[in-house]
Amino acid sequence: MRWVSSEDLRKGLDLAALIDALEAGHRGVRPELTEELIGPQANHYLIRSAHDGSTVLGSKLITIVPDNPRERGLPSVQAVIVLFDAVTGSPMTALDATELTYWKTAADSALGARYLSRPDAKTLLIAGAGGLAPWLVRAHLLARPGLEKIYLWNRTSDHAGECANKLRDEDIEVQVIPDLEYGVRQADIVSTATMAHQPIVKGSWLKPGVHVDLVGGYSEDTREADDETVRRARLFVDCLSSALEGVGDILTPLKSGVISERDIEGDLYDLAGGGISGGRKESDITVFKNAGGAHLDLMVALALLARIDRGSGDSGPGTE
Repeated sequence: MRWVSSEDLRKGLDLAALIDALEAGHRGVRPELTEELIGPQANHYLIRSAHDGSTVLGSKLITIVPDNPRERGLPSVQAVIVLFDAVTGSPMTALDATELTYWKTAADSALGARYLSRPDAKTLLIAGAGGLAPWLVRAHLLARPGLEKIYLWNRTSDHAGECANKLRDEDIEVQVIPDLEYGVRQADIVSTATMAHQPIVKGSWLKPGVHVDLVGGYSEDTREADDETVRRARLFVDCLSSALEGVGDILTPLKSGVISERDIEGDLYDLAGGGISGGRKESDITVFKNAGGAHLDLMVALALLARIDRGSGDSGPGTE
């Protein structure tokens, strides 16, 4: 079975191409999905699996240890993807997916913003300065090249400064702000990646026309936006089954009756396939819950492998 390291994957990395690959993938057939989350307290082991119905199936194996960056200098999220031939059942490829997770998640949010944010968006706020934050900045800039101002907020200002300096090295100017409310009130796009257990974004702060991209909440007990946010907004998700499986930004307001499943207007399959009726009004507030799913990882992994193999002359993702 072929092993593909992070270094190998970087050879095929093109974030714009990954966004396009996700868009193309969502014009196809919905895959069969399953996932299971286990583990004590804040540390979790998450298994997400997908079958595309014809050629490939696979699972992403993920560990989530929020204290890793502070206590061990390790990523909070680490992962491996294993791909199998759907016809023969033979294992084909295993990929180091720790970095790939950042790329996939950012491309997912960018695709949501491509459909749901205002084309004339000028100001982006990123809440959270972890490993995903620079990728969200890069991805949203690809989705909305007209962005002129980028704010960055984090509970710990030192981490925000480090993240901002990294982006400035890429000639991306970022302003670190101490007041989250100020940033949310100014922003045309709000993107959150915090793993917060209590909402940090209040619906009363949202201006007309803003797009809210909720990324960090990955379990039923994590949540980044309050009831008023989802009550005021047109609500979309990347994958309906993933969003209803166990993310607090959707499940908590559903259980309390603040919203119903009918209030979720659609997911990326609906958006990419043209299944959403009615356009976006300038004043519409939109919320996109980036809940993830193994099908997204399969789409991104296959796109990266194809780019790597085109460059190396290999025959495909099953090459030994």
